[in-house]
Amino acid sequence: MRFRQTPLFGKAAEGVGLKELQIVIADDSILIRELLERALARLEGCSLVGMAADGREAINMIRALKPNLIVLDITMPHRSGIQVLREIRKEDPETAIIMFTADPSTVLREVCLEAGADYYLGKSELAELIEICREKLNGYQEV
Repeated sequence: MRFRQTPLFGKAAEGVGLKELQIVIADDSILIRELLERALARLEGCSLVGMAADGREAINMIRALKPNLIVLDITMPHRSGIQVLREIRKEDPETAIIMFTADPSTVLREVCLEAGADYYLGKSELAELIEICREKLNGYQEV
């Protein structure tokens, strides 16, 4: 897995934990949204501030809520996760973005990483997503 070294959400100093990790999830599957909601609820310090079912809703929600972590599916109605990624990344180069997808394609992986995704995970990698959240809460960045 390739990680990009970035400032910790722009304002927090390296090595200093966040008080709260505010997360927006965008996935067209209600089952995945609910699975992530349950998994993140068990992680102290994480606050799920929004869940979007399509790309257009995701962009509006992200702009309004300004989370410090975004979890995006690639295949969604109205705008793909890649389109959302590109648009949000233009506006905010520092927010951590995890592409969470059922498509293990190495081509899509490279497209997402080149477009600014910090992580590209398969939907079977829920434990790794939770670990990334823990690292963000602890203020650590893997390079």
